[in-house]
Amino acid sequence: MTMIAYRTVQSMAVEARGIVDETIRFHAVFVNPAKQVKKGLFVPLENGAETLKTAIEHGAIASFWPLGEPLPRYIPNQFPLFFVPSPLEAAAALLERYLEQGGEGEAQFFFELPEDSPIAGEAVRRRLAKLKKRWLDARPFKGCDNACENK
Repeated sequence: MTMIAYRTVQSMAVEARGIVDETIRFHAVFVNPAKQVKKGLFVPLENGAETLKTAIEHGAIASFWPLGEPLPRYIPNQFPLFFVPSPLEAAAALLERYLEQGGEGEAQFFFELPEDSPIAGEAVRRRLAKLKKRWLDARPFKGCDNACENK
């Protein structure tokens, strides 16, 4: 699996809205709306209506969205939204599925926020740290032989 397929993300959702395009591939999954990404799937944590606009400006081409949360008016009708009970837990499940399917592709998961970011409380930051560790632990070390990969 090189990138994350639209169908894989859609399978995580209770419902989807926007364009249905099986050719869409996500290069990144990210929580920091200010992070510049290429073809990203945004994971809103809090204040989704405010952070999604910034995420779109920085490369989001789709987003998880909390079930029952009102949608901002500025979202284009074709913009893919995947409705889930918890965007963060949907991203965690997506990470696990990606790793189960080999995780050898070029897709990236970004589970960090700036320290001064007001969009996540302590419990969310702890969960993000665990997900970041899971992602980094699953990645092969760069620039070393097989002997150092197990360190």
